Amino acid sequence: MADKILTIWLLVVFVQIAANYLEFTGYYDKFPHLVGSTSSLIFLYGPLLYFYVKTSISPQARFRPGYLFHFIPFLLYNALLLPFYLLKSSEKLIYYNEVIKGDSSAILSLALICKTITLPVYLIWVFILLRAHQREVQKYFSDTENVDLKWLKFLVGSLFILSLVVLAATTMKLGMEITLETESYIFAAASIWVFALGYYGLKQTPIFTSIPSKVETPGVEKPKIRYEKNRLTEADAIRYEDLLIDYMEKEKPFLQHKVTLQEVASALQIPTHHLSQVLNDKINQNFFDFINSYRIKTLKGKLNDPANKHLTILGIALDSGFNSKASFNRVFKKHTGHTPSEYLKMNK
Repeated sequence: MADKILTIWLLVVFVQIAANYLEFTGYYDKFPHLVGSTSSLIFLYGPLLYFYVKTSISPQARFRPGYLFHFIPFLLYNALLLPFYLLKSSEKLIYYNEVIKGDSSAILSLALICKTITLPVYLIWVFILLRAHQREVQKYFSDTENVDLKWLKFLVGSLFILSLVVLAATTMKLGMEITLETESYIFAAASIWVFALGYYGLKQTPIFTSIPSKVETPGVEKPKIRYEKNRLTEADAIRYEDLLIDYMEKEKPFLQHKVTLQEVASALQIPTHHLSQVLNDKINQNFFDFINSYRIKTLKGKLNDPANKHLTILGIALDSGFNSKASFNRVFKKHTGHTPSEYLKMNK
């Protein structure tokens, strides 16, 4: 679903950029029936981005009738321009050059501002969703490198900056002339952004093949509804904590690069949501920090072993369960307060 929405959004942006190219090159005079036909598409940018992120970070995202409200500005703007759409080709060119392009209409000027403000508002909304997602995946994964959507967070931030530039240009355009060169820079940046979005978006692997939904953990008998609704008892929480610590010490699942909460819960035959509750309430850590604390502890032990002096710290880190140099450096700094090189110097 996310890829389908992304494809639709890329097509919408492509049509918008292509239409601006026709305007820049003067081809509107040869195809006057196309004049203004894509001016409302910018109202789709925000909703489509929102739906893309929503379906990317939610395992059971479905389209709901309430989502149609996101398209009301798009429909209202087209209703506003309906008399223009019904004009003859020659009349369209005159009206476009004198009214729409000249922004002599107060209503169209207000619509122009609304178009420009809509996207930044949605971008802030999407950024909040991505922040929440980044915290959520740490409940289920020991390595979040390919599931945290950092690339999308970066692109959303860059698009926000670009939208502010467009907003500033639009504000200036209402009071003075904006050169063709200035607008071409904006659309060149937008084109590069679209390429980046398409590349990383279609390259993104599915996130939720391993994140458990609210159904029972595979291999574990589904608990009764009464038990599912009640919070975990203190006695069960202590017993589950002991089982978890014993499992970590003996089986060392943290040595696997991509161990998940669901896999550990299945091995212990504990409902996933109860294991998550034990981690939060008894151990005061999410799954990501819990697993990586064992990896750091193992790494420190191996660093102090003279038999490992011929190994690099990265080699020992990978052998301790870390998946990459970037994730290792980030986690190590978080748990120790020092970079790996600083730690080695301090403990030489």
